[in-house]
Amino acid sequence: MAYTDLFNVTLDNLAAKLTEISGLRVVTDPRNLQPPCVFLDAPSFEAFNYNIAKMVFPCIILTMGPSNLDALRPALEIAAALLNKQVAVTDGNPSNTMIGGVEYPSYSINISIQAQTG
Repeated sequence: MAYTDLFNVTLDNLAAKLTEISGLRVVTDPRNLQPPCVFLDAPSFEAFNYNIAKMVFPCIILTMGPSNLDALRPALEIAAALLNKQVAVTDGNPSNTMIGGVEYPSYSINISIQAQTG
């Protein structure tokens, strides 16, 4: 089923834009996580009216290996690629993410977008 509402279209557009980054796997469903990848988690939003909202997408960069420099370098490389893609990356923080009982090194980045209908 295709979703055509304000929020789902914005999610799809952001995922498509990030997929343009060469070699980057972008995932919107946690069931499909396979590091290394970028997971677009559920966004928060602030509505201005019925057709304009500011959405903030938590973007989790997942890498492999222990949480050391070997994991940090590729995470920072992906973070720089996201920033270079000229999406509104507002901040980022190192973290660890649990998937299926396994803890992966990760980097959490927030991307802010204005969602708007015609």
